[in-house]
Amino acid sequence: MQFGGYIAFKERGNSVMKYVPEITDKEIAENRAISSERRELYKKRGLDFWGSREFIAAKAGPFSGKILEVGSGRGNTALYLAKAGYSFTTIDINSEMLKCVALNLSAEGLMDKADLRLMDAYSMEFSDGSFDNVIMIEALHHIHDVEKLFSGLDRVLAPGGKIVLADFNEKGRTIVEKVHSEEGHVHESSSVGAKEAANWLVGHGYKVQNWDDDCHWLATGKK
Repeated sequence: MQFGGYIAFKERGNSVMKYVPEITDKEIAENRAISSERRELYKKRGLDFWGSREFIAAKAGPFSGKILEVGSGRGNTALYLAKAGYSFTTIDINSEMLKCVALNLSAEGLMDKADLRLMDAYSMEFSDGSFDNVIMIEALHHIHDVEKLFSGLDRVLAPGGKIVLADFNEKGRTIVEKVHSEEGHVHESSSVGAKEAANWLVGHGYKVQNWDDDCHWLATGKK
């Protein structure tokens, strides 16, 4: 049954909301221009979103098996993964963010690479061990309950799987907050960062590696 851009269906006993894009060529063109403009704005300030994905992929990749992206955002990671040839599932609790992802992928003819789901990261409706890779980029600073989130990520990650976490460091966070402030917005941020992520992973038996980029920290964990 289709309603409001989503399809409700059963997956191993769970009701899952799959996002079905209802977008026009005009919206795709407008989004391409806006997205390009914002990436250039941030790049001029010193935050290169595309360059950061190249850094993350070089350190954390390649990825084999099923991929889950948690926290789609505006689709920078999804677009990078699709352009790199990966097929993946991406979730976000915000339908507008999922639409941004769909617009960005559609502009490149890559919608077939992504399975978009409207879903809360705190209560994911996937079976245990469903994915070989769980990726979360630039979303942890919105998280307040680390234990609940990470327990869920661990649950859906298969034995021997890889978790990839990256977020803004102090420089990156300062740039983002300034741009948001200039636009009249407040960029909310929790205290969750590299230390909290690494501590949880190590404490739960993951083999952890850490790297630092100009505006990001990166941690990978092998289950």
